Amino acid sequence: MGKSVSRILIGTAVFAYGFFTIILYGLIAIVKGTYFKRPTENEKLDLQLARNRLWDLSGVFEGLSHHILTLQSGFKFHFVSNDIPNTPETINSDKPLVIFIHGFPDSWAIWRRIIANPALQEAVSLVAIDLPGYGGTESLEEYNATNVLERLTELIVTLWTQYGVDSGNESNKKRTIIVAHDWGCVLSMRLAAEAPSLAHRFILSNGPSMKLVESNIRRLLFSANKMLSNAWRSPLHARVPLMQALRTITPLARQLVLSGYIFAMQLHTPMVYFLLTGGNWSLLKSIHITSYNKDEHTHLDVADSMASTMGPSAAESNSKTPSGDAYPPSLGERALAHVLHMAAYYRDRAATARWVKSIETVASLHSIASKKRMASSGAGLFDEGPPGALKASTTIFWGRNDVALDPRICLDGMGDYLVQGSQIVLLPRTGHWTPLERESGAALIKTVEWAAQGEQGDIGTVIVESYPGAQVTFSR
Repeated sequence: MGKSVSRILIGTAVFAYGFFTIILYGLIAIVKGTYFKRPTENEKLDLQLARNRLWDLSGVFEGLSHHILTLQSGFKFHFVSNDIPNTPETINSDKPLVIFIHGFPDSWAIWRRIIANPALQEAVSLVAIDLPGYGGTESLEEYNATNVLERLTELIVTLWTQYGVDSGNESNKKRTIIVAHDWGCVLSMRLAAEAPSLAHRFILSNGPSMKLVESNIRRLLFSANKMLSNAWRSPLHARVPLMQALRTITPLARQLVLSGYIFAMQLHTPMVYFLLTGGNWSLLKSIHITSYNKDEHTHLDVADSMASTMGPSAAESNSKTPSGDAYPPSLGERALAHVLHMAAYYRDRAATARWVKSIETVASLHSIASKKRMASSGAGLFDEGPPGALKASTTIFWGRNDVALDPRICLDGMGDYLVQGSQIVLLPRTGHWTPLERESGAALIKTVEWAAQGEQGDIGTVIVESYPGAQVTFSR
């Protein structure tokens, strides 16, 4: 009975705060004058052209071609790449494989400034994917941890073959690097913790490890509770412990404010759809304008960002790659409700629920791990640590001006979760969307090059060359 009452109270609190958030966001948009502002004809044209530029399967974007990969399970992924997968030229080349994984509310196109870099295209095989339910990739019925991570793992294992990382009797011919942001970072942290053999290095940006977040929340609440107990026992001297308790829970309160949209995502489907598309997409437009932080940007940049979120229009959905592949049929089915698939990652607990690995996944990971141990020392693959500890070498970038995540909740103590060869890099002038900002984008490019070339030299020196003032706050 007590548990039922507790669940009802929690459900009521989540609904109340989520509903309050929707109203608050709407009022802010009204005050700013964006809620009722309709797009001009020029803005409509810019968006149409941007969607065609990013999503026409027959076209090439900055040296990158579109590909539809059908996995053995039948699931279809869309990605762009500078090299043609599963061809002798790609398989036999010595270029490392770099896989880019985006976050909310984006797609492969969040990486457009980085993967268009000519020097990077020359040095590595770039693969920028759309997560399930995003962009041009097939939808899932439910976006729980098992469904999402199983598909993502199957994709990466398949890419190892199609890009010649594993080929014939040779294994680990090339280095594999996973670069991720936001939700892509959350999922990649789970891969680094539960399937570390999938990459030789993870480069992760502004996304939390949920196990660390849970640990920090418990720690802060425990500390605040002790201080309040001291205040209760000594009322005459309560001021100091009360102030200490207030300072202790300040990061929690700030993150609660920043996370209001997550509570709103838990509401009934019509409310979530209204949150994300209401007021002529005012919330998502505001997010995309914010994503450039202090960088100068044009209305064409914002159009590209909106096109990244909205995915293919009806016109692009009918396009085909030069090899005759088309977008999966589920794109047409979710044409008006694709934002709900994005929201489902929050609703279906992709970040926190247990990943129940299939027999096929266990076998694939065991095979890869065995080959990696033969090809290298395998250091870090089996290191112990707290629950959720990452077991692969990882470089974490964090924009100090993040508007969505408080570093005191998401970053404090992260060093305890990292293995040998890992670093945390603080970017003092950067916000949440590191792939879009010029300085942080340049730092990411340098780090990918450093990782692809065998990690020679000091990573801090490499990053500072492109981002003066960047600080390596942790290195192991």
